Amino acid sequence: MTRTKMIGFSALTACVLGYGASAAVVVLQRMDVLSLQEALWYGVPAATVGEIGLWVAAGSLGWSLFRKRKAFIDRVFRRRPAAV
Repeated sequence: MTRTKMIGFSALTACVLGYGASAAVVVLQRMDVLSLQEALWYGVPAATVGEIGLWVAAGSLGWSLFRKRKAFIDRVFRRRPAAV
C-alpha cells in the first residue's frame, strides 16, 4: 500500500470516528444525558475532526485514483507519461 493510500485510509478512519462521536453526542443530548452546552463543547470538535478527515481522505484517495487512471490512459493511447 502506498503512502498516499495509507494517509487516505487513516484520514477516513478519523472521519468515521469524528462523525460517529458527533452523532453519539447528539443522541446523548436528545436523551437529556448532556446539557446543550456540554453537547456543543463535545460535538463541535468531534464534527470538525470528522470534516477534516473527510477532506483529507477525499484528497488523498482521489489523487491516487487520478494517477492510476492517467497511467491507464497513457498506456491505452501509447503515450509517454509526463515527467513530473
